[in-house]
Amino acid sequence: MKVEYYFSILSPFAYLGSERFKALVKKYNVQVIEKPLDLVGSIFPNTGGLPIPKRHPARQKYRLLELTRIANKLGLPINKQPKFFPPKDPHLPAKFVIASNKMGIKLNFGNECLKYLWSLEKDISDLKSLQEICEKLSLNFTETKEIALTDDVRLEYEKNSEDAIKNSVFGAPSYVLDNEIFWGQDRLDYLDDALKKSQLKNFT
Repeated sequence: MKVEYYFSILSPFAYLGSERFKALVKKYNVQVIEKPLDLVGSIFPNTGGLPIPKRHPARQKYRLLELTRIANKLGLPINKQPKFFPPKDPHLPAKFVIASNKMGIKLNFGNECLKYLWSLEKDISDLKSLQEICEKLSLNFTETKEIALTDDVRLEYEKNSEDAIKNSVFGAPSYVLDNEIFWGQDRLDYLDDALKKSQLKNFT
């Protein structure tokens, strides 16, 4: 089974769902195609979404309420308005995620970036933070950085957003199984059901 995982490295909802999605991947032995994307710069303008500052104040207020509810329900720490959001360069950590994929690391780099931003109050566009994550995951920082800054990675990052738009993905995180989109961390239970059904189908 294969799941395409579209996510923004800046999304608090991706953070809240990150470890649960990782658990599903392990539970069903899923092949994950990790696709960090540019939500604000590419997806929103092409699908009718709005960045947070342009949303109605009522929507902004409710977003914070939802983050509190979900974090409390899951027992996860969260800074709802972190000091380093958005980071100076929102694209650099996403490119490091792609580079880490090429070096054999799946999900962990992105999950750590999300944790650094939304829980640990760290700037994920700061090379010191990215180096810390590399060291935590036993990745060579210099090599990872060199790969992250290549044209190949830049083009792959851009293509992730293009693929998302082409496949009707309009928000993040989105999980795509057999062309069916599950948008939002609150749809992980439905993804679990779909994976279970797909697994049973493959066994019959």
